[in-house]
Amino acid sequence: MNATLQLGAAEISCEALDLHRGGVMVEGTFCAEEHPEAGISLRSTSEDLGFEGRGRVAYVSVDERTGRTRLGIQFGSLDAEQTENLELLIARVVEGRNPAPLAHLSRDASITEIRDALSKIPTVHKIALAQRASPHERNFLRHDDNQEVVEALCRNPQLTIPEVVQILQLPALLSTTLELISRDSRWTANEEIKITIATHPQVAFQVADRLVSTLSLVAIRKVIRRPGLNPAIKTRLVQSVPHKQLKGW
Repeated sequence: MNATLQLGAAEISCEALDLHRGGVMVEGTFCAEEHPEAGISLRSTSEDLGFEGRGRVAYVSVDERTGRTRLGIQFGSLDAEQTENLELLIARVVEGRNPAPLAHLSRDASITEIRDALSKIPTVHKIALAQRASPHERNFLRHDDNQEVVEALCRNPQLTIPEVVQILQLPALLSTTLELISRDSRWTANEEIKITIATHPQVAFQVADRLVSTLSLVAIRKVIRRPGLNPAIKTRLVQSVPHKQLKGW
């Protein structure tokens, strides 16, 4: 894993050899014996995940043969964002050391088999995986009981319209997930998706109201007939349609 070590005013490129929740071991060509503290910036190999923090220099060892130094940093207190970034990086490291966690499942695996496999994967790992999962993996991840995993799945750039439609059938979606989908430029022109979000049991009033205001007359006719639409929104929609066009509705 790529790392940048901060010793005083100096920034030194090095390699992270071991990363865990308590700290990190890095190796490179530098002199660290006079520094009680150090800053560290870590980036995943694919450059999509990162972490920055500071900590106490807990270990220094110099290989006299190669001249390279190994330095162990014990992290200090981390805020919520740092903790989340660290967990995602650790999950990526774990994933890199192990086979793909869902590769053994067949497409016709039962829900019980799928959920059993998912339960054995750490949540932070599933969240990280969901955002870049393959179609095979996405087929299983949408069944996860943790709705944060499903929301992460909705950020996957390879997600397709049929997959979004399947996700929207899940009754326990987070309201934030529905808003995320509603604002995704990939789906904003799809009226069926907008109707499904607007009538979902977990949708926030403001989201539903915003979506129905953009519907065509044909789509308004559909959404009015769907159960789940907020009565206040339904009334306003009906009132917005010219009276003569309401015949037969």
